[in-house]
Amino acid sequence: MFNSVVLNVVIGLVFIYLLYSLLATIIQEIIATYIGLRARTLRKGISRMLDDDVDNKTLSTAFYDHPLIKYLGENKFHSKPAYMTAQNFSKVFIDLLRGDNVLPGQSYNSLIHQALVAEKTLWGEGVEISPQTLTYIKSLWADAQGDVEKFSGFLEQWFNDTMERASGWFKKKTQLILFFIGLALAISFNIDTISIGGILSNDPKLAAQLADNASVYVQNHKEIGSQTQMEQGVAADKTKILNIDNQFKTTINKSDSLMNTANALIRGDIADTNKLLGLGWSGSVNFHWWSIIGWIITALAISLGAPFWFDLLNKLMQLRSSKKQDSDSSIKTSDKTIPTTVNINTQTSEEAVG
Repeated sequence: MFNSVVLNVVIGLVFIYLLYSLLATIIQEIIATYIGLRARTLRKGISRMLDDDVDNKTLSTAFYDHPLIKYLGENKFHSKPAYMTAQNFSKVFIDLLRGDNVLPGQSYNSLIHQALVAEKTLWGEGVEISPQTLTYIKSLWADAQGDVEKFSGFLEQWFNDTMERASGWFKKKTQLILFFIGLALAISFNIDTISIGGILSNDPKLAAQLADNASVYVQNHKEIGSQTQMEQGVAADKTKILNIDNQFKTTINKSDSLMNTANALIRGDIADTNKLLGLGWSGSVNFHWWSIIGWIITALAISLGAPFWFDLLNKLMQLRSSKKQDSDSSIKTSDKTIPTTVNINTQTSEEAVG
């Protein structure tokens, strides 16, 4: 079991990781939005489904040219959607198969069958369906026994399975981005984990004060914990994962810009913590050869994401509270025991004299 000093040191480090993870998340979100990372990852997933990983991406191009998908993009600079539902996917894919000349009330089972036999979509001028995709689509059509509604359900499941893999691709990319952002922040603010750990270990009062600040922060930012629970729930729906910042979007005030939010975090909690510990290039944490290792450790910690550190901080604060309660309880027990012992001894002495 941790003693109180070690526990406060660990809480202090976790608190610092949390603050800088939040800042890194905001920067990562700016970068992801600017380069259209979610849209790119979604496009990669759709291409893997429809194009057999070949250079001739005719089917996925036709898919993205469908009006339903084409106008899901945010603007001309971000013309490709970052998010689509499984229902949208199946609707558009069935449209491509059946063609654009279907009359109201007309059954299009035969049209889908015709497209699969011809190995070509019937929408517009039509495009060829690549062999492996065609084989899989035919198997879904056979499983559905020619029932369009069942076929649509199978297409939705196919989409959801692919998005589960795509969410893994997206997470790996964001973690890599977070690492480099974390390294840049560690160097810029001189956040050396090794030196900070040494400062806190040698100054128990400072470690306790930082732990108290962390406790106040957790109490004042319970919405972060709510976001963690929400993301765990949404994780079951992989079609939404690309449209969610899994590093705490709700910590960003929706009425403010990302830059304003980052600036407020730097000037607020981060500035207070840095001042308390003397962090930065003009503070008490100076550069040593091991600082490079300390920066890398900090960057790796930041890459784990704010949800991880907030959850861990909550658990550590609960442990700290329980240890404090146990300590208070033992003191009260001790206070009650001493007078009782004295009375017993006094009585014994009097009896002996008598």
